[in-house]
Amino acid sequence: MSPVPARQPLDILSTAAALSIMALMVVLLVIATNDPANRSLVTTVAIGLGASGLILYRQLRKNQGGLKMSEARAHYSATHDPVTQLPTKSLFLDRMGDLPDEARVGVFCIGLDQFEELYDFLGHDVGDRVIAELSKRLATVCPETDAVARIADGVFALYWRDLTPAKAEGVAAQLLRLLAAPCEAASRDTVISASIGLAFWTPADGRPEEGLRRARLAMAGARKHGGAGWRAFDPAMDSELRERKAMEADLRAALAQPEGALTLSYQPQINAKGAMTGVEALMRWNHPVRGVISPTVFVPLAENCGLSEAVDRFALKQAFIDSRRWPSIRTAINISATQVQAGDLVGLLQGLLTETGASAKSLEIEITESVLLSDDPETYETLKAVRKMGFTLAIDDFGTGYSSLGYLRRFPIDKIKIDRSFVTHLGMQPESDAIVRAIVEMAEALDLKVLAEGVETRAQVDRLAIVGCGDIQGFYFSRPVEAEAIDRMLARDGGQTPRIQAAKGGAKGQAA
Repeated sequence: MSPVPARQPLDILSTAAALSIMALMVVLLVIATNDPANRSLVTTVAIGLGASGLILYRQLRKNQGGLKMSEARAHYSATHDPVTQLPTKSLFLDRMGDLPDEARVGVFCIGLDQFEELYDFLGHDVGDRVIAELSKRLATVCPETDAVARIADGVFALYWRDLTPAKAEGVAAQLLRLLAAPCEAASRDTVISASIGLAFWTPADGRPEEGLRRARLAMAGARKHGGAGWRAFDPAMDSELRERKAMEADLRAALAQPEGALTLSYQPQINAKGAMTGVEALMRWNHPVRGVISPTVFVPLAENCGLSEAVDRFALKQAFIDSRRWPSIRTAINISATQVQAGDLVGLLQGLLTETGASAKSLEIEITESVLLSDDPETYETLKAVRKMGFTLAIDDFGTGYSSLGYLRRFPIDKIKIDRSFVTHLGMQPESDAIVRAIVEMAEALDLKVLAEGVETRAQVDRLAIVGCGDIQGFYFSRPVEAEAIDRMLARDGGQTPRIQAAKGGAKGQAA
C-alpha cells in the first residue's frame, strides 16, 4: 500500500510560531490594561508584534508551500522515468500492490530486441525520442491509467486487470505490431522488434514482484527463441532457471578446482600424406553427477554468467603446458569472441607464455568469424599483435558466419578451417563440393592454409583430395584423446611426426 504522508516539520513550526506570537500579544495587552502610564507604548508594541508575527507566519507558510512543491518534484523524479515520463519499476509494483485481493492481472514484460544497437545506430538523442514514442504507443493499448512503466533501459512493463488467456494473445500481437510500426522520431528506416513475456498474477500468488518475475522469465524465453514474438509463462521455465543457476554454480566450482573437473582432449590433424601435423585442444567438463559435458553446452553457459574469460584462461594455460610435450606439431586452441574483444588478449597470452614456458611458434589460436564481423580497429590491432608474437591465427567453422573476401584480406589470418556442415554432404550435394572447392581456391589465392573439419568417411577424404584440400581433422582418423595418447602416437614414430591410420571401421557419431 502507498504510505500515508507524515506531517511536515514546517507545518508544526508555522503553527507554533503563530501560537507563540498570539500568546505574547495577550500578555502585552494584559500589561497595558494594568499599567495606564505605559498603555499606549505597550499597545503599540503588541500591535507591531502581532503584525510581525502575521508576516512571519505567512512567510513560513509560503516557504512550506515551496518545500512541498520541491518534495513533490523530487518524488516524481524518483518514481518516473525521465525519458518517457512513465512510472519506474518501484511505482509500478506499488500500484500493483494496491490492487484489490480479487484482481486477476495479466502482467506483460516487453523487452526491445537489440536495444543497445538501436542507440548505437540512431545516436543517443534520437534513441531517446524513439523510446519516448514507443512508450506513448504502449500507453494507448492499456485500459488502466498509469499501468505502463519503464522498468529498465530497454524493458517496459504493463498490467491489465481481468485479462483472459483468450484475450491475452490478441493483446500481445497488438503490442508487437505497435512496436514494429515505423517511428517518426527515427530519421532513417529503423526496424524495431520486441520480445514479450506474459504472466498471470493475483495478490494471492504473493508479492507483485512475483508476477513481474514470471513475466520476465517468459520474455527471456521469447528472446531465446529468436525474439520478435511473445511467450506465456510456464512453470517449466522456473525449473530451467533453477537448472541453469545450479549449472552456473557447478561451473564456478569446477574452475576453482586445481584439476580433474575441466580437462582438455586433443584431436589429431592430418595432412595429405597421413602425417599428424597438429592437434586441436577440445575442453570437456567432467561433472560429478551429469557425466561428461560438451563445450557446446557449458561454453554458452559461461558466456551468459560472465565466466567465459575464466574458461578461456583455463583452456589456454593447459594447452600451453601440453604443447611443450609436442614441439614437432602445432597445438590449436579456441578462444571466444568475448576474450578477443576484452582488450587484454595480448597481455594474457604473453603472461601465459612466461608462466608455462611454451613457444608461440608451436601454438595456433582459433577464432570465430564473428570476431571479424565487428571490423573493429582495436580487434585488428589485437590480432596483428598476437600474430607478431609468433602465434598462428585460424578462423574456425569457416563458411557458417559472415566472413567475406574483404575481411580475410584485411585481418592477419594464416589459416581457415572449413566447417563440418559442408564436409558432411560432400559427394551428395553438388553445392557442397562447389563451396569447398571455392573456399580452397580462395585460400590458395590469399596464401592461406586450409583444413577441413568433421571428416568421418573415406569418401569424404577422397572428395577433399579432389578439390585440393589435403589437411583434415575428424573421427575418420581419430576421436579426441587424452594428452598421453598423443604422447604414445609421437613415441611410436620415434619422436618424429607420426603417420595416422584411419580408425577401424571409420567413425560413428558426431565429430567433437
